[in-house]
Amino acid sequence: MERADWQNHKRTCKKPGYTAPAGMSSAGGFLDTMFGGSNLDKLTKRECYIQLIDSYRMRVEDDYVYGCDNHGLYAGEDPRPEFAHFLDLAEKRNGLLPKWWNKESRVACEAMGADNSKGNWADLSCAVEKHDIQDHYKDNAMPMKLRLLAEKVYGKRVAGGL
Repeated sequence: MERADWQNHKRTCKKPGYTAPAGMSSAGGFLDTMFGGSNLDKLTKRECYIQLIDSYRMRVEDDYVYGCDNHGLYAGEDPRPEFAHFLDLAEKRNGLLPKWWNKESRVACEAMGADNSKGNWADLSCAVEKHDIQDHYKDNAMPMKLRLLAEKVYGKRVAGGL
């Protein structure tokens, strides 16, 4: 069955004037289509802040696990300055943040991450692992979505090659 599909696909792709479907022209585009891109503009402000925080926390975890790179919380440092840098980079990525994002939004996002009161899921001083993200969002693909968001922010994958 797979070979038959490939034969049809190969003929279609070779036709003059063929254009790949929107979002399918590259691996990144394919993953954006598959996992929904950043989609931050489709979230409430609170959800957006939490996903930015979780994307950063997931990246710090991945850098530790796959890149043997201890930084932020994993190096015993205050994670807030590094998260501020993460937001600096996100603000420079055209179209990544929602249209409503502004200085007040940033302050609110940073405040949410700095809130270490009991029960605050988005506490930057708490590490997260893949299973934590999956349990919290009730979505097994959410760690990948957050990793893709972090890749867009940093402009690169985890150093260890995840």
